[in-house]
Amino acid sequence: MTRSPRLTAVVSWPPLSIALLAVADAHPLWGIRSAQLTGDFLSHTFYLTFNILGAVLILWRACQNGQKKLYWWPPAAALLTLLCVEGLKQSTRLPRPDGEPTGFPSGHTTLSFAVAGLLTRAFPRLSPLWYASAISIGWSRVEGHAHFPYQVLVGAVIGTGISWGISYFLRERVGT
Repeated sequence: MTRSPRLTAVVSWPPLSIALLAVADAHPLWGIRSAQLTGDFLSHTFYLTFNILGAVLILWRACQNGQKKLYWWPPAAALLTLLCVEGLKQSTRLPRPDGEPTGFPSGHTTLSFAVAGLLTRAFPRLSPLWYASAISIGWSRVEGHAHFPYQVLVGAVIGTGISWGISYFLRERVGT
């Protein structure tokens, strides 16, 4: 299987940009924390864009192929993520780095991995892009001191489980 240079460039940008910014952040000439600024962008703007675009792409795939069960994937992912994350946050009350008792698990990471998993089912050739984006969002939550690494890791596992459950129970053959 040959890979397109354009696809390779698109897939590699999140991890490459994180690595470059980490190096730039360590350089003494920078007056600002570039990794912190990147983390803020990924936590807010990119997070919203990725999840909204993911839902739109899944709905587009449903319209394109006439697959009615796919219409339920985005709202099911949002609802299950909300229920799982808020339930765990209220029952565990584990702190964030700033001491607030709402740190476990990372909701941003959970939803991003749920959407990445569903996008992988709908567009399997772009799965490295979907998961690189979700990993970038998870990294931004740690970099921005919103969560501890274990909270992000558990969010990734829960989000992956949610996407698997949705695609299993609301399955329909998805074309590429």
